[in-house]
Amino acid sequence: MKNEKQTKQPQGGRRSQARKTAKAKKKSSLPVKWIIGAVFVVIVLAYGIGVYHYKDHFHRDTYVNGISLGGMTLDEAERTFTDDLESHKIALEEKERTEIIDPQDIDTVISVGTQIEDLYKSQSPWNWFTHFFGKDESTVTLDVSFDEDKLEEVVDSLECFDKANVVAPEDAYIKAGETQFEIVPEVLGNTIKKNQLLEAIKTGLATGVTVINLEEENLYKLPEYYEDDEAVQNALATANKYASSNITYDFSYTTETVDYNTIKDWVNISDDFEVTLDDSKVGDYVEELGSKYNTMGASRNFTTSSGETINAYGGDYGWKIYFDGEKSKLMKNITNGKTVTREPEYSYTARCRNSAKDDIGDSYVEISISNQEVWLYVDGECILNTSCVTGTPGTYDTYTGVYSLTYKESPSTLTGTNANGSGYSSDVTYWMPFNGNQGMHDATWRDSFGGSIYRSNGSHGCVNLPYSAAATIYKNVEAGFPIVIY
Repeated sequence: MKNEKQTKQPQGGRRSQARKTAKAKKKSSLPVKWIIGAVFVVIVLAYGIGVYHYKDHFHRDTYVNGISLGGMTLDEAERTFTDDLESHKIALEEKERTEIIDPQDIDTVISVGTQIEDLYKSQSPWNWFTHFFGKDESTVTLDVSFDEDKLEEVVDSLECFDKANVVAPEDAYIKAGETQFEIVPEVLGNTIKKNQLLEAIKTGLATGVTVINLEEENLYKLPEYYEDDEAVQNALATANKYASSNITYDFSYTTETVDYNTIKDWVNISDDFEVTLDDSKVGDYVEELGSKYNTMGASRNFTTSSGETINAYGGDYGWKIYFDGEKSKLMKNITNGKTVTREPEYSYTARCRNSAKDDIGDSYVEISISNQEVWLYVDGECILNTSCVTGTPGTYDTYTGVYSLTYKESPSTLTGTNANGSGYSSDVTYWMPFNGNQGMHDATWRDSFGGSIYRSNGSHGCVNLPYSAAATIYKNVEAGFPIVIY
């Protein structure tokens, strides 16, 4: 208790301490107010100076046509565009080089009109502080005059227009390669669109553009078709589908093949990549095929029953390719990309094809007008030899040649006109026509055959046969059977 009494202070001492603290606080608050006031005055002063300055100067962040006008007076800004032609040079960035268009070379005069002044008047000096950072960009079109003829001369003299430096663009195209069609890629080239370049330069001079990248501004002429274009790729696929075809013609003793090496010359690819087969060239091929393998009416070496080798020609017996039918089928095979082995489409066929000149074979009827004799061969064996009567020479000639039996009919009635104009009608048992109204048949009204009867009492062009001989031949022949008459 004694110690506690010793630590207590008098009541009057505490009040004295409080008054001292209050005085200290009052003294320390005076400098803070002065500092805040001073800062305020400085801010107001700075703002006022800014307002005063920017009432006749452009804001700090002002850019026109890419040129900074910050802090410039109106007059200084206008002279920036009108007096300093050096800053209006335009760099043409080409693929291989950069070339310069100098406004002084084309007598350029630049007038700003009221545009810069209008921009100046639109700004308020009171908000200058909001334009202290960043960029406030504007584009104005200046009034530019220059000598257009000189501009064209300058452009014409550029290296990019020197013929030695110009590469024309080329479309991608399809060509026949070693084993298939392939694409030759496009050539971009470096040919410049002159008129568009002139317009770009004029616009650049008016808007303060200092760089023109010709590729970015699409000032190069470009190909119309590129290798990756859908039309080009589709055409390639179609052409190679055609080229993959393989058509083998079977002629019994030999073959002919139509493959890529032939087809590639028939494929037409238009400028807009439409793929077609050349109708004319396919037709020429079918014609050549016919010239090589058609035998109807062609000359043949024929060994007669007497052992003599003769030249048998004419008549309608033999092979003949049907031009329209074969051409159509061949084109269809190719456009479908087919691989096939087949015979051509024929309009006439023979019984065999042992070689290019042997299509008669060993089954045929042989008729000798001079000998008035007929032979029937079946599988190389002569099963009939008989006399006959052929047409009266000069009046009703029996025509020579190699014919195909048209059909056979039993019985039949033959009708026609006699030399004196009267008609006739004859009933026969066996009728075997081979050349229009000429044919083989039995002639029971005759008592004899052979010799020289035909010279004065011949037929109307038919081959008259004894009844039994006609019966034998009729039994062993059918439509298409070869008849050799000489």
